[in-house]
Amino acid sequence: MGVEIEGTLIKDQNSFWSTSDDDLIEFLKKDLQITRWDKAIIEGVPEDKVKILEKWINNNKGKIEGVDLSIKPTLTGLTIEEEELFENEYRSMLAVDRAKIIKNNIERIQINLATDHIAGSEPPRTGAQLRWWKKKLKKAKTQNMSNALRLKRENKATEESKHKIEAHDKRGKGPRIDKDPLNISIGDFDKHMISQKGKQSPSEVARWFESDIIKNFEKYKYFIINVRNKDDDLEYWKTARGDRKKKTASWEHMYKRVYRARNNRKKESKIKK
Repeated sequence: MGVEIEGTLIKDQNSFWSTSDDDLIEFLKKDLQITRWDKAIIEGVPEDKVKILEKWINNNKGKIEGVDLSIKPTLTGLTIEEEELFENEYRSMLAVDRAKIIKNNIERIQINLATDHIAGSEPPRTGAQLRWWKKKLKKAKTQNMSNALRLKRENKATEESKHKIEAHDKRGKGPRIDKDPLNISIGDFDKHMISQKGKQSPSEVARWFESDIIKNFEKYKYFIINVRNKDDDLEYWKTARGDRKKKTASWEHMYKRVYRARNNRKKESKIKK
């Protein structure tokens, strides 16, 4: 008795699932004809094609082109390509804007659902899209609450350490010449932010600094290695006494570098006067 051969047909592209029902079935039949499988699973089936394929399989008593066939729908009801596209769109949003952008997406989808369409012209999988974005909106709101609490803790810690930092700075006769490229860059970025948006909290500047690195990496790649490593720390090169060494900086404490840069600028201003 021979060993049964099983295989999986992974269909992830929107273009495949956008074909007519008849063409879809013909494409799948051709795929099955060229296999030597005894059993097969069609993986990545969106919700609007599940009943069509189930009916086709049942009408053929589960066997298509001599292959025992079954399907595996996606958990979201979307196509695999749509899941990837929406996830990339979500990740590209700035954290401060996510909830607002997602609400706009949801409103647009709800308008599509409420609009009368000619049969066959309805936007595909709007229900699945609506569920997906509502889930992401809940996640974004939870993250906003978490960020607000963290900002509150950081502001409190900043105030508590303010006097200690100022006392430490007064021990020197002037501002220390900082040769760390990360400190120089974040100081320059803070000055730019002040000129554009006014003075922001050190924590807010640190968050925007990360976004600027990601968006304009070419400008920073001469010293930055990795924006976030496996420990969520920034990795960069620093030259000390002629030796180039790899350094790491915690994003959680990046606001302290902003604060330090501001104190150095204050000292420089006093000396010039």
